[in-house]
Amino acid sequence: MPNTLPPWFWIAYYLFLAITIGVAIYYVSTRKEIRLSLLSIWVAITVPIVGLLNSIGRFDELNEFQHLVNELHQGALWAWYACSGYLFLAVWWITLFLKVRTHQKKSVAR
Repeated sequence: MPNTLPPWFWIAYYLFLAITIGVAIYYVSTRKEIRLSLLSIWVAITVPIVGLLNSIGRFDELNEFQHLVNELHQGALWAWYACSGYLFLAVWWITLFLKVRTHQKKSVAR
């Protein structure tokens, strides 16, 4: 049987992606940060697909994360795309939280 990550990880992972897509769609519909929101939707959809398609032939001894790190060390383009996509989503969320927090501080100060 292939080695895989625990179910709680997959629940958190797909929940993160679903919330990211939902928030980005909300931002597009309210015409806030349209370009970055569209890019985050694109990344949140394509990165898991690219990762899944490239993990199909992995060795049974490696789980998905170990396979990604192994391919990253070998210089695989898809692994670089996946890692940079995850990094982009993390930075997008951080900037989103900082903007919301700054906006809340400004509205409280008024």
